[in-house]
Amino acid sequence: MNSLKNIQRDFLLLSIYIMAQSSRYKEACVLAESMLALGERSKEVILAYTTLLFLQENFAEALESLRELDALDPLEQFGHYVRTQEHSMRNYMKARCLYSLHDSDKARDAIDIYLGERTMRLTASK
Repeated sequence: MNSLKNIQRDFLLLSIYIMAQSSRYKEACVLAESMLALGERSKEVILAYTTLLFLQENFAEALESLRELDALDPLEQFGHYVRTQEHSMRNYMKARCLYSLHDSDKARDAIDIYLGERTMRLTASK
């Protein structure tokens, strides 16, 4: 159950992004963790938290958070859908986390997915 109203959640997310822009990652992370503790497990909150962990080079926790995010909002979908820049960012973070954690096989697969997306976008824009 979410204990925050939409406007409160949006204000807190905006505060997190402003802190991150100012490289105040630890403070922003505390705010994101507080939102998660309050039951705010939306895609936006988990993505903000994941990004903060990634920016602090906490790759093991960032990877775990990416897995939670993938369960909530899967990157792999069937049918007609469009990959967003958010999906590309998540694939990049996954590849970087796996590489930093020395899981080279999975990192290679994640890099192939990320680079494949970039190649498709570049080809489509021509």
